[in-house]
Amino acid sequence: MALEVVGGAFLSAFLEEVFDKMYSREVMDFIQGKKFTEVLLKNLKITLLSVNAVLDDAEEKQISNSDVKLWLGELKEAIYDAEDLLNEIKTEALRCKVEAEFGSSTSKVEAEFGSSTSKVQC
Repeated sequence: MALEVVGGAFLSAFLEEVFDKMYSREVMDFIQGKKFTEVLLKNLKITLLSVNAVLDDAEEKQISNSDVKLWLGELKEAIYDAEDLLNEIKTEALRCKVEAEFGSSTSKVEAEFGSSTSKVQC
């Protein structure tokens, strides 16, 4: 029982970390001017704020309600996915910054062999 409450507290802290990443300079610079992405980021913020509003209550109710416990498990996975996405955005933003500053050292290799990963145009 105590571990479930601690797990819920961890989820609240992790949600705050996702908010911090979402509004980091790298992410904001990367999405600047990309309307589709800005709309998605705004929707993500609204969703996360809504989740945060009910999270405390859900953390208490998970002890006696298995459906709430399952929901919190699914929420945890969704937050991990959101964090992964934000990490990918930050990585792409840093890649674009490095390429703009130093040029692409991989462009010759990619031209010769092709790229195995899809990259966003900088």
